[in-house]
Amino acid sequence: MKSRLDQFRAAGNALLALLVCATPAAAQAQLELRLADVGRFAVFVDIGSVQWEGRTAKLRVLQVTEGGFKAGAEEFWGGWRHEVIDCDARTIAHAGFGSIRAGGREGPVTGDLRPAAPLPAGSADDAVAKVVCDGWKPFAKVPVATSVEAAVGIGRPLIETGAEP
Repeated sequence: MKSRLDQFRAAGNALLALLVCATPAAAQAQLELRLADVGRFAVFVDIGSVQWEGRTAKLRVLQVTEGGFKAGAEEFWGGWRHEVIDCDARTIAHAGFGSIRAGGREGPVTGDLRPAAPLPAGSADDAVAKVVCDGWKPFAKVPVATSVEAAVGIGRPLIETGAEP
C-alpha cells in the first residue's frame, strides 16, 4: 500500500543524511597522531591524513609549540604543516601551514607548494619521512594522540625535558 507521504520520503532521507554528516561529531574523525620528533617542537604525523600516489605521500604534520608560545597577544598550540614526501627520492615539499590557537581554533592554511628539497639527515622532516615511508615508530612508550589537545599535553612536557627518540 502506498502512502501519500511517500513523495517526501527520499527528500526527507537526504535531509536526515545531510544533518547527520554535518554534525560536529561526524565532521571530526578520530585522529591518530604519532610522535615523530622532539626538539624545538614536538612533531606528530597525522597517520589518517596520509594519501599515497605511488611512493609519494601527501600528509599533515602537527607541530606543537612549547608552553606559553605567543604570536602577538594570542597564545598558540602550534599548527598543521602540509607536506609532500617522495619516499624514493627522499625529498620533501612544504605545501602550507595552518595555525592552531590555544583552545583548538584552527586558522586557514596559507602558503603555496614549494619545490621539493632533500630531507636533511637527523631533522624533524627526516623523522616524519621515516615514520611515513619506513614505518618507523620512535617513542614506543609515548601513546598515540587522538586529538590535538592530547598531542599538546604529550608534546609540551617532552619539549621541556629534551626527550630523544
